[in-house]
Amino acid sequence: MSFKPWYRIPEDDADDDNPDITDYLGHYELSATYKWQDHVFSVMSRNNLESGFDQGAVELSWSFPLWDYQYLKGYVQYFNGFGESLIDYDRRVNRIGIGFSLTDWL
Repeated sequence: MSFKPWYRIPEDDADDDNPDITDYLGHYELSATYKWQDHVFSVMSRNNLESGFDQGAVELSWSFPLWDYQYLKGYVQYFNGFGESLIDYDRRVNRIGIGFSLTDWL
């Protein structure tokens, strides 16, 4: 499990490019990873409790072994919410990613 808190340093209203960014990104991120045999599952939650599940983000990931290669893994990731990128932090994104991984968290 991991907990990543952050604090946004206040800026002057005239100079602030993203005055509402904490409404979408919140002040922390919670993550958990679990290994079952050769499979690794992880979940991330950001700003869901603060926003009442309205402007948060959830990410689910799964990596699994491919063939007999020790370091080559298949990878599937689902993301739903705000803040996937800083450019579009205020736009809701719903995506599924599929790929390969050369290493794992566990």
